[in-house]
Parts: sequence; C-alpha cells; structure tokens
Amino acid sequence: MKPIEIINQNEDHVKSRILDHIEKKLSNQGFRNFTVDQIANELHISKKTIYKTFRTKEEIIRSAIINQLNNPYRYLINIIEEERNTVKKFIELSKIVEQYYSAFNEISIERLRYDFRDLADYIEQFRIHRINPLINRLLKDGKEKELILDIPYEIIIKVFTSALGAIATSKSDNLSNYSYHQEFRLTFNILLNGILKEKG
Repeated sequence: MKPIEIINQNEDHVKSRILDHIEKKLSNQGFRNFTVDQIANELHISKKTIYKTFRTKEEIIRSAIINQLNNPYRYLINIIEEERNTVKKFIELSKIVEQYYSAFNEISIERLRYDFRDLADYIEQFRIHRINPLINRLLKDGKEKELILDIPYEIIIKVFTSALGAIATSKSDNLSNYSYHQEFRLTFNILLNGILKEKG
C-alpha cells in the first residue's frame, strides 16, 4: 500500500497514533530497533508526516519510553496510597509489572543501550530513583505489619528481577510451552509466597 500524506489532521492525533503504535511494540516485544520507514509502512502514513511531528527517530523512541515509564509510576503511586491490605497491593503491583516488564527488562534495555545509551541510562536512573523507592516503601509496610519476612529489600528486588528476567528471555526466545502471562503469574505467586509470613 502506498504511504499517504495526512492532510488537515490534527497534529496531536498523528502524534498519539505514532506513540501508541511504538508503545504497543515495546509492550509486546520490548525494544527492537526499527526504521522510520517501517513505522510509516505499518501506520500507512508517509515519512514526511512523521517528521512533521518528530524531528528524529530518537525523539519518537524517547517520547514513547517516557510515556511507558510515567504510566506505571502513576499506577504504583495510586496503589501505595490506597487504603487496602498490603498483600493485595502486591498483587496489584504484579499486574503493573506484568503489563510493562516486556518493555523494561534487562534484555530490552541492553538492546536499547546498543543504539541509544542515554535512553537506557535514563531508564536505569528512573528505576533506581523513582520506582525502587516506592517498592521499598511497600516492602517496609509489609514488614511493619509482620506480613513479610525480614529480608533486605535489595535482595528481594534482585531475586524478583532475576526471575522475571528469565521469563522475558523465554518469551523472546520462544523457549517455553506456557504463555508469557501464565509464566509471569506462576512465578510471581511463587516469589510472593516465598517472602510472606503465615500471617500474610
């Protein structure tokens, strides 16, 4: 199909279409480098239309990644601030991680780092300085209520990250007979039960 030039269409709408498309690709397969030609073909628009909205390919990726980071961050803040059982908060957290982990697992970040080191570093800093403190806050609440075992936060996060990273690997390499969602939920349940006290 021949690419078409979008005429008399709101620039914000075009921008949203492009970003939604990239964000879906990130969510489904993590970061895989692409060309602007590919995006133009997939959306049936011209490269000229894309470059009217974004100056460079990196700007497209940067905008999509910032959206993908800010969305779970807002959801996580809402979960932590809600008045509900801490274990249920962990379950809600698992749903957020399941939705966004494909985009931000170690494999995806390393792929991104190959072409866009600054963006990969940005994700790492975002995780360290904004996401991890919220998770630590949730873990601290669980310990204070004697719902989870007294294990250092950094070890809990490292174990969860390693296990979920293995799932991301099996997803990208098609090495498992289970779906990504089945693997993720089973693994998260095993990990969560492993840190819960009987009361939890």
